[in-house]
Amino acid sequence: MDGRKRLQVDFYFDLVCPWCLIGKRRLESAIDLVALAYPDLDVVIRWKSLPLLPNLPVEGVPYGPFYLHRLGSAAAVAVRRRQIREEGFAAGVSFNFEQIERMPNTLAAHQLVALAGEAGGASLQGSLIERLFDAYFQRGEDIGDVEWLIGIAETYGIERAIALTRMELSTRQVPLEHWLADAKRLGLSGVPSVVSEGRVLQGALPPGQLAQALLESLAA
Repeated sequence: MDGRKRLQVDFYFDLVCPWCLIGKRRLESAIDLVALAYPDLDVVIRWKSLPLLPNLPVEGVPYGPFYLHRLGSAAAVAVRRRQIREEGFAAGVSFNFEQIERMPNTLAAHQLVALAGEAGGASLQGSLIERLFDAYFQRGEDIGDVEWLIGIAETYGIERAIALTRMELSTRQVPLEHWLADAKRLGLSGVPSVVSEGRVLQGALPPGQLAQALLESLAA
């Protein structure tokens, strides 16, 4: 035994949620703050899929009209984007919304994240999640397109046949009920959410607030 302590943190996310990318950055910053106080502590993130729109058509829907309908007006969309960009800038994240053409169904992508966890653990998952966020919010890639996802899988050493099987229509829905039940059990109303030692923190909270909550859960 090396005497190091361990704190498990669950991060609930969806891949088309800009606040989840901001929340991921803030959680990482919070963990860095915790490390200053507890250098002998290993904070282990478990990546928890929680698709927001699992009932979207498998091919997705046009992005612009989707948000116009969701927020009610072009002015409301502009205000929301400005808010996200400002918060993202502070977290070291930029968003290129103008490049996005599709609001994808993310079930296949979440299956790939799960498969990455089985193949390489949380570290590989974290790398893949970062790649998917970047592809979507920076370059407007269609992260719901199975062929595109298979290409990404192969760059992470995941065999094409295995990835394809997991992302087939008949199997991609399989874990959804478990994911939704898990969120319901915890009382989660959305993403991003952080859960540690039974403490539930919802929203993209500032790093300092997150760090304080993690330290409190460590002492509990």
